[in-house]
Amino acid sequence: RGGCGISLDKLRPSGSPTKNSSRTSTGIISFAKRYSNSTREVGQDGRRGALMLTLNVHHPEVVGFAHCKDDEESVTGANISICLTDEFLEAVKKGKKYEQRWPIDSKTPVISQMVDAREVWKEIIWCAHNRGEPGLLFWDHILKESPSDCYELFKTICTNPCSEIPLSLLDSCRLLVINLMSCVDNPYTSGAKFNFERLTEYAIFAQRMMD
Repeated sequence: RGGCGISLDKLRPSGSPTKNSSRTSTGIISFAKRYSNSTREVGQDGRRGALMLTLNVHHPEVVGFAHCKDDEESVTGANISICLTDEFLEAVKKGKKYEQRWPIDSKTPVISQMVDAREVWKEIIWCAHNRGEPGLLFWDHILKESPSDCYELFKTICTNPCSEIPLSLLDSCRLLVINLMSCVDNPYTSGAKFNFERLTEYAIFAQRMMD
């Protein structure tokens, strides 16, 4: 019952040359559909899989990704979110252009183009308002506040399907519910009182079990 996340950042934009028989990449949308279908096809005890697909706002196909759910039968097995950087948000604020590039983290990207940040922002917001997706992840802030990123072994690359938890490579979310009624003393009486000490005890135990 652990949701997963996949970052599409490393996938080549559509039409980019590849060294295989297809000669060019089919782009991120085809992979998004494949991952979505794979998740939708897996079920257990009446529950299906849960998946988050993310893409960095600097990827050249970000607008197409934002619109991928305009087709109501496409990418139905995954949530989608766009990782917004401070660089992009500052360009939106100032009404300037920003760089779409691939590879995204490269200092010498193979693909680089300057695009009006506010136009991209309008497309993203239109899709979010019209379809409820994509979600928006303030990525630089997430990386800054992520506890796991202080260790060299871990690097946050995505989030779980509902974005409560940043995920590292091969990671999945582990969610556990505490029955808060078990922390109420004398329930349904005039002497009812919430036992915060018991909640603390249960929370520590639950966190250790999830670890």
